[in-house]
Amino acid sequence: MATPWRERYADKVTTAADAVRKIKAGDRVFIGSACGEPQELVRAMAAYGDHLSDTEVVHVLTLGVAPYAQAKYAQNFRANAFFIGSSMRDAVNEARADYTPIFLSQVPGLFRTHRVPIDVALICVSSPDDYGNCSLGVSVDITKAAVESAKVVIAQVNSHMPRAHGDCFINVRHIHSLVEFDEPLLEWPQLGETDETTRQIALHLARLVPDGSTLQIGIGRIPDAVLSMLTDKNDLGIHTEMFSDGVLKLARQGVITGKHKTVDPGKIVGSFAAGGHALFEFMNDNPMIEMHPSDYTNHPVVISAQENMIAINAALEVDLTGQVVADSLGQLLYSGIGGHADFIRGAALAKNGKPIIAMPSTADTPEGRKSRIVATLQEGAGVITTRGDTHYIVTEFGVAYLHGKTMRERAMSLLSIAHPDFRNDLLHAAKRRHIVYPNQIMPPPLAPYPAQYEETITTRAGEQVFVRPIRPDDEPMMRDMFYHFSEQTKYLRYHAAVKSMPHDKMQVFCTIDYDTEMALVGLFGGPGREDVVGVGRYMTDPEKRTAEVAFAVQDNWQRKGLGSYFFNRLVAIAREKGVHTFYAYVLLENSGMLKIFHRSGLIVETETEGDVVRVTMKLPDAANVKPKRA
Repeated sequence: MATPWRERYADKVTTAADAVRKIKAGDRVFIGSACGEPQELVRAMAAYGDHLSDTEVVHVLTLGVAPYAQAKYAQNFRANAFFIGSSMRDAVNEARADYTPIFLSQVPGLFRTHRVPIDVALICVSSPDDYGNCSLGVSVDITKAAVESAKVVIAQVNSHMPRAHGDCFINVRHIHSLVEFDEPLLEWPQLGETDETTRQIALHLARLVPDGSTLQIGIGRIPDAVLSMLTDKNDLGIHTEMFSDGVLKLARQGVITGKHKTVDPGKIVGSFAAGGHALFEFMNDNPMIEMHPSDYTNHPVVISAQENMIAINAALEVDLTGQVVADSLGQLLYSGIGGHADFIRGAALAKNGKPIIAMPSTADTPEGRKSRIVATLQEGAGVITTRGDTHYIVTEFGVAYLHGKTMRERAMSLLSIAHPDFRNDLLHAAKRRHIVYPNQIMPPPLAPYPAQYEETITTRAGEQVFVRPIRPDDEPMMRDMFYHFSEQTKYLRYHAAVKSMPHDKMQVFCTIDYDTEMALVGLFGGPGREDVVGVGRYMTDPEKRTAEVAFAVQDNWQRKGLGSYFFNRLVAIAREKGVHTFYAYVLLENSGMLKIFHRSGLIVETETEGDVVRVTMKLPDAANVKPKRA
């Protein structure tokens, strides 16, 4: 005997052509999002378009074709995008379609309060379960709110739609017309091989992700590259608006467990999925995955409740004060606000949270290559993340931490991660704006930052120290280190009672060419809480065969192996560049530094002049000198 829901189901089954006849002139029609787009219903609506006029079509992201946005349908349909996809970009910028800038977390409220009332919702759902519940599967986002507030709901029942768990179900009794039509779901385009720029960005991002973190990560080349570099992490969690195939791979490898999530522990929580067939299969009836509306996943209060929340979002350009543009290229409307601001603000409020903006340092445009870090924003550009909300900016040249920093410190940090070809122009612009020192210098353009020398080491006491080449924006940290030196440490390093280290001197120490001079800094603590605990450097002679070496370590970090590490690492780098002889001037009483040199494995000669020892160190003819771990 048939159950009531099955009887209702049978009564509601119809063809797509008949179902879309419920759309009337002047209606506002919602279309399901991205991979969950009801393709058969969209095709039928377009075919029925000659019978319609002044029909508004609202959506958040179209992945497939959007025939209703074509010029020939201008009298019949007008699209209104809450996020601009590639199929809508021309229509929006040619005024044939509209764009509504709004946080994705707030779109459901527009529907539920009927500020943007929905007349007809076209959606794609899974086959019903034994209780008559259909799942919205890969597209819950703003779709569920549209369904719950629409006057008429038309659903394409597609067996390819996975039955996802979470707050994503709609019962047959709430659907007015059911169109049974199976077809493969739209899949997010597969990207090619990761290029070197993307790989370097991903490496910097991976360093910011500790074990047990909860991630919000989008879709695209950089997010996929980041996920591929997290295979050595443990117990990561996912709370995001959208996720892709990279999440599937980490979940299968056991990297994603959600064990330490503060909210929804053990669950991968998302709003919509954009990937391929394997991801959709993984989602099907998988209790580890929960799909929720965007007013839950994207609500800053929910996001901020996740401890160790890391949000990674893209940008189109950032100015020297930290203003972030993500939805427009000047006056050209390009994408949308989406969940960018929701997650940046939520992660900033979370305990140990990290809101991150990641982007390549340059962009290829019809006018040629341009810097994405700019002196001032283009005319008409829209700021998505204000300078007060910006924390981390990442390019292939490193990480800039801006929150709580002065305008000068922000500009210097951003200059340090800008492409070298544009740094001089940016520096001159910053000087004209009076946001950096008038005499500020930068490394020459032909001195690219050598990211290959970055590494994390473990001291004898077990602390992890991140070592990297020095940058001009390290000046404030270097100054702090100097003023925390004891008088004895200053004397041993400078051979005099040095009392001050003004900008004119310190910037010279921090600005090097990475060729004739190399300096490494050891950083302890995360970005924004970092301290320089040690520094080592060498300077070569004009022939670049001999180099003077020097290093200094904070008082409370001495005797932990950092001095030995700095020396041996510098020797290895210099050797790569053809240096074979090293020398240093050491006070006779500095027995610790003399021991480091004598234990280095180099051929050591000393010459004492008063209380100063000149130490000359040469590479053995057949030695293979490698840097020693601390």
